[in-house]
Amino acid sequence: MDTSVIESVEAIKKADPGEMLTKIKDLPLQVRDAWKIVQAATLPPAYGDVRNITILGMGGSAIGGEFAGALLADELKVPLNVHRDYGIPGYVSRDSLVIVSSFSGNTEETLSGFEEAKKRGAKILAITTGGKLAEDAKTLRLPLITFGYHAQPRAALGYSMTLVLGVLGKLGFARDMGKEIDQALKDVAKLEERVHEGARTNDAKKLAAELYGRIPVVFGAGAMGVMARRVKDQWNENAKNWAHYDVMSELNHNAVVGFPHPPIARDAQTVLLLRSRRDNPRHQIRFEVTKELLDRAQIPHKDLQFDGDSLLSEILQMTYFTDYVSFYVALLNGADPSPVTSIDYLKDRLAKA
Repeated sequence: MDTSVIESVEAIKKADPGEMLTKIKDLPLQVRDAWKIVQAATLPPAYGDVRNITILGMGGSAIGGEFAGALLADELKVPLNVHRDYGIPGYVSRDSLVIVSSFSGNTEETLSGFEEAKKRGAKILAITTGGKLAEDAKTLRLPLITFGYHAQPRAALGYSMTLVLGVLGKLGFARDMGKEIDQALKDVAKLEERVHEGARTNDAKKLAAELYGRIPVVFGAGAMGVMARRVKDQWNENAKNWAHYDVMSELNHNAVVGFPHPPIARDAQTVLLLRSRRDNPRHQIRFEVTKELLDRAQIPHKDLQFDGDSLLSEILQMTYFTDYVSFYVALLNGADPSPVTSIDYLKDRLAKA
C-alpha cells in the first residue's frame, strides 16, 4: 500500500480531478441551503391531509428520504415508505402524498412511478435540479422544489435529506427541525478538525489505511441501519470497492450463523458497527453479543460512534466521517472518486435496449 497519495494536500488534490472532496466538505453548506429553500416553498395545505406517504427515488435521491423516515419514525402519524423501483405500490391513491425525488430529473425508475402516481390522482410533489421531472411538474402545475448543485447525486445528501425533512415539517407531519439542524452543523464543524486533508492526526486516513484492500461489511440499527446502506453505497461509488451491509436485529436471525465460513472471510472482510447512544437498549446488547461471535470467527470489527445532542447530529457526523474515509480509500485504490463509468455503461445499454 502506497500511502503517499493521501499524505499531502497536493497529492490529494492531484488524485481528485472531479473535486469529490469539495462536495464532501459541502455537506453543511448543502443542509443550510436546502433548509432555506424549503422554508421559502409554498405547499398546498391539502397535501398534509393524506393516509400515507411514498417517496420515489433511486440511489442518492432515495437515501435522503430513508434518513428522513428513520429520523421521524417516532412521530409520523401516517406510514412513510421509500420506493426504489419502477412503478408505485398498490396502495397509492388520491389519499396519498407522493414525493418524487430525482437529482437529475431523468431517473428512469422514478419517472415510471411519477407517471403511475399521476394516473391514480395522488398528491404529487417533485424535488429535483431539473430534467423531465421539473418540466412535467411545471406543465401540470404541481408543487416543485428545485435546487442547483453540480455533483454526482450521491454527493448531494444534504439536499435530498433536508428538503424532505423540511417538506414533512411544513405539511404538519413532523416537528420543525431548524434549531436541531443548527446544532448538528456545529458538531460537524468540530469533526472537520479530525478528518480534513491537512490534519496532522487524521482519524479518517487511519481508518482508510486499515480498510484498504478489504471488503467492509457494515452493520447498523434504526437510523444507523439506513446509514449502513449509505456507507456501503459510498464504498461502491467513491472507492470502486466491494462492500455489503446488514441491519440489526434482522442480522441476528441469519447473518451471524454465516460468520465462520469460508475461512478467507477473515482475511478479506472487516465489519463496521455503526453505533448510536440512542440505539434501542436491546440492540445495544445485541451488538455486544454480535462482536463476541465475530471474535469467535476471527473476523476483524470496529465500532464507529459520534456524540451529538440529536440523532440528526449523529447521522450528519457519521456521514461526514465515512464519506471522507471512502474518499481516502478511493485514492489508496488508485481510483478517481467521482466517475461512475459502470453506471454510465449500464444506462447506455438500457437506452439501446
